Amino acid sequence: MTKTRITAFGLTAAMALMAAGCATTSSSEPATALLQVNSPGDADMSCEQLSAEIGRMDQMMGADMQAAANAEARGSAAAAGAGVAVNAAAYSGALGRVPGLGFAANAAAGHAQAQAQAEAERREENVRRAELRRTSLMGIYQGRDC
Repeated sequence: MTKTRITAFGLTAAMALMAAGCATTSSSEPATALLQVNSPGDADMSCEQLSAEIGRMDQMMGADMQAAANAEARGSAAAAGAGVAVNAAAYSGALGRVPGLGFAANAAAGHAQAQAQAEAERREENVRRAELRRTSLMGIYQGRDC
C-alpha cells in the first residue's frame, strides 16, 4: 500500500471507530425513569393484584440487571474503539497531521463511557428500588394470609 492509502485508511478507520463509539451510547429510548417504591394504593390491592405486582418486580429486576450489564459493556467497547482508532491514526501518520484527532477520539470515548456509566447506575438503582417494592408488597401479601 502506498503511504497515501495507508493514511487515508487510518484516518477513515479512526473516524469510523469514533462514530461507532458515540453511536453505541445513543439510544432511541429515553433515560430510564426511577421506580417508585411505594404507591398509595398498595394496601388496597387484592391478593391476585399483589401477586401480579410482585411478579412484575421480579421481571423488572432481571431486565434492569441485564440492561445495566449491557450499558457497562457499551462503555468498555467505546473505550476500546477509541484506543484502536488512536492507534490506527498513529500508525497511519494521521495523528501527527490532523491536529486534535487523538484528543477528539479520547473525548468521544470519555463521553460514551460517562453516558454508559450513568445508564448503568440508573438501572442498578431501579433494581434496588424494585427489590424494596417487592419486599414491601410481600409484607402486605403475607399480612393478609394470601
